[in-house]
Amino acid sequence: MKKIVFEECPYCNSKVLVYGYQHDNANAFSDIRGGVFGSPVQHIICRECGSIIYSSVVRPEVFKECVTDEAKELLESLEKEKPVKKKEGILEIIVDD
Repeated sequence: MKKIVFEECPYCNSKVLVYGYQHDNANAFSDIRGGVFGSPVQHIICRECGSIIYSSVVRPEVFKECVTDEAKELLESLEKEKPVKKKEGILEIIVDD
């Protein structure tokens, strides 16, 4: 996942940015399984002017099943294109009972 970095507020140019979280069950819920599984919402907030610069969910993996069939196919093709890491230095021990 790509990390998004903000260095200053685009509205007042302040460099004092803080994280904030919604509480009292203000989670983002999926539209499947009756909305049982959700994730807290995290905001990047300018402490000077109070603007919400960016919002995201803390646990995006909760929403994996919410994608369309075309998006699932795209995700699968992207996974196949990733280079496979070689496992080096692994020691396998076989123990006879």
